[in-house]
Amino acid sequence: MAESQLVCMEDGRIGARIPDTKPEFLYSEEQRCAVEELLRNGDGAFKLRLQSDNMTDFLSAREVKRILNTFRKYEPGEDEGDPQRSPIKSQQGGADADSGVHSTYWPQMSDTEVPPLDLGWPSTGFFRTMTRVSVHTHPPKDNGPHIREVVRRLIQEATKVIAIVMDMLTDPQILQDLMDAASRRSVPVYIVLDDQGVPHFLDMCSRLQIGSQHLRNIRTRTLQGVGFNLSFGRLPGSLCYKYMLVDGDKVMFGSYSFCWATFRTDRNMITVMTGQVVDFFDRDFRELYAISEKLDLFKEFHVSLGDTLRPDIKVPAHKFYNPIYSLVVGDMPRPSNSLQERGSKRRSVRGQAAGNTEATEPPQASSEKMDRINALLSEVPTEPSSTP
Repeated sequence: MAESQLVCMEDGRIGARIPDTKPEFLYSEEQRCAVEELLRNGDGAFKLRLQSDNMTDFLSAREVKRILNTFRKYEPGEDEGDPQRSPIKSQQGGADADSGVHSTYWPQMSDTEVPPLDLGWPSTGFFRTMTRVSVHTHPPKDNGPHIREVVRRLIQEATKVIAIVMDMLTDPQILQDLMDAASRRSVPVYIVLDDQGVPHFLDMCSRLQIGSQHLRNIRTRTLQGVGFNLSFGRLPGSLCYKYMLVDGDKVMFGSYSFCWATFRTDRNMITVMTGQVVDFFDRDFRELYAISEKLDLFKEFHVSLGDTLRPDIKVPAHKFYNPIYSLVVGDMPRPSNSLQERGSKRRSVRGQAAGNTEATEPPQASSEKMDRINALLSEVPTEPSSTP
């Protein structure tokens, strides 16, 4: 059995209640039932449920609106334990709601194929550089660079890898820097985006007229938040991580989203760090990349994978043959596509007029060839003997 199951079977563990006054308070069954009442019967029933259970109101008006707009019902035959399912929006009331009793709890297949970092990933050594921390704000302080300048400089100076986890990626200048790094410098670019920001990302990429040469070294995936499972549906969460790994030894993280409005209108802060702390972000990115869903940019922009491959250019062999050695080796066939062969073909075309006269000359006898070989060998200088 799993360790979590064994822990639940210990005495005093089943049904243990933690009051909300303690820091370790996390889950409340009463709150879950109140949220289901809100989704089934509206805000009035939600207030009555809070009064009957003697609970304080834990949802703001903004949270109530978000819950009502983002709630998704389970699809038929869908396992409520799967956080990456494709839910459908609830359109009807609670009369036809599911009872919440499911036949299976554990998923039928727990092992899934882990997506590889096929473009390459820098190996992490036992020692990293000295830990350095620099903080940048918008608007800048102490005549420092603005936030977007710091981000763009990191991208333009990258040589090994760029890994981004972001909720929104629509800034045209940053997108162009990423495309240049991938296409011109062949730097692998990995992007994990929040599911709700994908349509905006694709729209900005289409405006930049991204082609096959840009997509060759870019891998993009999508991810949602943890979410909150209910008996008849699910509340999806959002990916709020905002950081960027560069070359495996630098990390930028903070409140800054890669979009124009965030840079121009909002107050933001980012931190750029090097050193041993990068190991945490390195491991976290690989975990997020493994549980994310693939976003096929080739399919989205109608580009075939074969268009990104370079044509097979046949370079002729740069190897020349001395005509003198043809006396020894005879008419040995030369390698195809050699420069010597191409030169001989050009000379044969120019000498077609004199070809008839050369054809009338009789071939040399084998004895004459041997005489010429002996004459050449006799001209080779020999080293004097070193005998005393």
